[in-house]
Formats: sequence, structure tokens, C-alpha cells
Amino acid sequence: MKKFVCLFVTLCVVLVFTSSRTTVSNDSRVGTRAANLSIGNETNVVELSQFSGKYVVLNMWTSADAITRIENIELNKIARNNDKVVHMGVNFDRSKALFKEVMSLDSLEVSSQYFCELQDRPEFEKKWGSIDKPCTFLINGKGVIVAVNPTLNEIRAAIK
Repeated sequence: MKKFVCLFVTLCVVLVFTSSRTTVSNDSRVGTRAANLSIGNETNVVELSQFSGKYVVLNMWTSADAITRIENIELNKIARNNDKVVHMGVNFDRSKALFKEVMSLDSLEVSSQYFCELQDRPEFEKKWGSIDKPCTFLINGKGVIVAVNPTLNEIRAAIK
């Protein structure tokens, strides 16, 4: 019985600590104004605030996570075919060279893809949540987050 109680308490402690680590920060929930994001790549530097009046799909991805990588490709296509949408794909690979190679392989728009340097990641996580579990945010033209981790169909429906 003593072993069972000890195991149960240990399991509860682990559950409390792992469930408290969410993928979304308190400042980036549905209905809140999106934190401004300033990020650059080889072709441009953009700020989230400059896309007023357009939907912005901000998604975090890594080449090691097949789901986020495929989602990034699909989001890139959606934005390419709809001038009311801006896609900002933020990559968290460990290597910028790998990021560039994957961008080429996946035929991604260079202007919509950004590599988050190691030194910038703590600030990004503070505003947008954990990069250990990447998220996608749909932000309306007024800068308000209208969806967190929406499906592709939900994004298509919202931007019509």
C-alpha cells in the first residue's frame, strides 16, 4: 500500500509540472491583441503590425516535425493564392543551413519564412509560448488572435 501511495503522489507531481507547461503564453490567447513581432530574413524585415487589415497566419515549425512542416507548406500555398492573407512561418531548427535547405526542398516563399536565431528564442517564447510544441495563430486584420492551432479548413473558412 505504501508503494502505491508513493507512486500515486509521484505521478500527480509529474502531471502537475508537465501540464503547467502550455504551448501558448498568457498574452497569446484567442481574443487578445497579438504581441507585435519584428523578424527578418535575407530579403526583408517585417513587423506583425504592418499587416493591418489582413489576416496573418503565424506558424512555428521545425523540419524535424513532419506535421508542422507539412502545415507550413499548406499555409504557404493558402497565402500565395489569397492577397487577404499573410503567412509568417517561423522556423526553430538548430541549423540555419538546414532551414535553408528545407525551404528549397519544400518550394517555400522566401519572403514568408523566418529563422529564429538561438539568442532570439527566449523573447519569442515570452510573447508566443513554448517552441517545444509549435503553434499556429490566426490573427485578424485588427491584430486580434482569432484562433490558436486552427485546422487548414478553419483558416480557409475564416479568410473568405
